[in-house]
Amino acid sequence: MFSFFKGKAVLVGFYFLFLLLISNTLLAFQSQKTVKLSSIYNDLITSNQSDLYYEQMYLIDDITDPITPDKETDFIKRLEKILGKKVPTDSLGILTQVDRILFNRITSEFINLEKVHLNGLDLLDSKIETLDFNELKIDSVVLDSVNISAKFTIRDSHFGEYSDSRNVYQRYEIYNTVFRKHYLITQTVLKGEFWVFDCTFEEGAYIGPMYNATFGDFTMEGCIFEPIDSSIPVLMEDLSPDSLVFKTQAYFNLFGEIYQFNVSDTDFQSNGDEQYIFIEGGFEYMGFEGNNVASQFFPQATVTKQLTMSENEFTGNVMLAELILGGQNNHVNWEEIQGFKMGKGQVWETLLVNTEISGLDIPEELVNPLFQQTGDLVITTYRGLTDEEYEDQEAFQELISSYYRLYKIYKENGQIQDANHVYVEMKDVQLRQLAYMNKTYGGLENWIQWRLNGLLKFYTDHGTNPAKAIRISIFVVLLFSIFYFFFPSEWDTKSKKQLLADYRLFIEKNDHGYFKPFMKLLWGFFKSLVNAITLSLNSFVTLGFGTIPTTGLARYVCIIQGFLGWFLLSVFTASLINQVMF
Repeated sequence: MFSFFKGKAVLVGFYFLFLLLISNTLLAFQSQKTVKLSSIYNDLITSNQSDLYYEQMYLIDDITDPITPDKETDFIKRLEKILGKKVPTDSLGILTQVDRILFNRITSEFINLEKVHLNGLDLLDSKIETLDFNELKIDSVVLDSVNISAKFTIRDSHFGEYSDSRNVYQRYEIYNTVFRKHYLITQTVLKGEFWVFDCTFEEGAYIGPMYNATFGDFTMEGCIFEPIDSSIPVLMEDLSPDSLVFKTQAYFNLFGEIYQFNVSDTDFQSNGDEQYIFIEGGFEYMGFEGNNVASQFFPQATVTKQLTMSENEFTGNVMLAELILGGQNNHVNWEEIQGFKMGKGQVWETLLVNTEISGLDIPEELVNPLFQQTGDLVITTYRGLTDEEYEDQEAFQELISSYYRLYKIYKENGQIQDANHVYVEMKDVQLRQLAYMNKTYGGLENWIQWRLNGLLKFYTDHGTNPAKAIRISIFVVLLFSIFYFFFPSEWDTKSKKQLLADYRLFIEKNDHGYFKPFMKLLWGFFKSLVNAITLSLNSFVTLGFGTIPTTGLARYVCIIQGFLGWFLLSVFTASLINQVMF
C-alpha cells in the first residue's frame, strides 16, 4: 500500500513539473512582442541614436517573401513600398546614423538583412529558422548562441572582424563575401553542410565547427586567402633565443562526423613570410584540388576512404608526415610536389592554452590579436636542408616517412613511374644527410655509405632504372676495350707495331696502289679491337679465363674490371628484379 501511494506521489510530482514547464514556456512566449523587420529598417533611417537594441521579440520579415524571394528583386523598392516613403541610400547601402545594432533573444521563422552599412551587428541567444545576410557592409559581426534550424546564408557582403561562436546551424553557406579582418567560427555545431564560395579572407581564418551530422560536408571553392599582415613576435626559448613571428593563415579545425572535406580553386597567397594552412580532423573523403598554394600546407588529418590531391600549384612546402590514410584508392599528383618541396611540420605549442611556456609572456591586450595571427599554434617547418636539421635524427626520419607514405600510395595504385620518382627524391634527401655525416664525423663507414649511395644514384637512380645501368655498363666495357687495344693479348697473333710494319712492307712490294694494303691493315686493327672488346666484356661479366690472356699492366686492370663488373652487375640484377617484381 505504501509503494502504491509512493508511485502516485511521483506521478503527481511529474505532472506538476510538466505544468510548470508549459506555463513558463507560455509566459515566455507571451512576453515576446511581435515586431516587423520593416519597422527596424524605419528605425535605421529615422533614429539619431548610435546604438539600437532589440530584445525578447518575435521578428517577422515583412520585406522579403521567403517562398518567392525574387518576386520583386529590388530590396529598396520593396522596403519603400511598405514604408510608403523614400529610403535614403548611397553606394554602400541605406543611409543611417546608427552605429551598431544588437539583437538579443530573437525568435523568427525567416529574416533577410540586406543593404545595411554599420560598424557593428550582434545577434545573441536567438532562434531562427532561416537567416540571410545580403549585401551587408559591417565592420564587426558577432553571432553567439544562435540556433538556425534551416539555413544560414551570407551573400555579396563585406565584413571586418567576424566572430561566430556557440551557435547551432543546420546548413551554413557563404558566397562572394570579403572578410577584411579575421574570420572566426568556433564551438559551433553543424548538422549538415558548410559551403564557402568565392570569398576573400584578408587576415586569415579559424574555421573550427563541430559536425554532428549523418552527412557532414565542408566545401570551399574559388576563395582567396591574402597574407596575414599582423606580425606580433613571440619569444620561445626552446626554439630560439630571439623572438619569432608565427602565422597560421587558414586553420581548418574540423571534428565530428564529416563525410567529405573539399578545398578547390583557392588561392593561398604569401608575401615571403612562412604562413601555414593547417587542416585537422577526420574525414571519409578529402579533396584538395586546383589550388594555388604559396603557404606551407600542413594536413594533420585522418582520411579513411580516399584522398585526392591534384592540379595544385605548390610553391610552399608540403608536409604529409601527420596525414593518416586508411583507404586504398588515394590519388596524389607527384609532379606538383616534386623538387624537394616535401617538409615536416612541427607543432610545438598552443600559445594561449599553455601560458606556462618557457620565456613566454603575452600581455592581455595581445591575446586576441595573437590568436588571430597564429590560430593558437606555434608551427615550424623541417626541410632537411641545413646542418642543424641533419642533427635532428627524429625529425629527419619523419621527413623520410612522409616520402614513404607517397611511395606506398603510388605503389598501391600501380603508378610505377611516380613511385620511382618519389623514391629517387627520398634517397637524394638521404644522400645529402650522408654527405653531412661524412663531413662532420668522418670515419670509413660514413665515407663508404656516402660513396656507395652516390654510386647507386649514378648507376641505377637508386635501383629504379635498370636501363640506365645497361647503358653505363656498355660505356664501361667500351672504355676498358680502348685501354686493352693498346696492350698485347694472347688472342692477337700480331701486335699493332707488327701490323704497321707489315703495312709499310706491303706497300713497298705492291705496285698496284694503297687500297689493298690499307684494307689489310684495317682488318688487322678490327680483329685487334674485337679481341680487346671481348677481353673487356669477359672481364666485366667475370666469366673466367683460366689464365688471364694478357700481360703487364693490362693483366691487373682486368682484375680491377672484374671486381667492378661483379659489383655493378649485382646492382643491375637487384634493380631489374625490383622493377620486374613491382
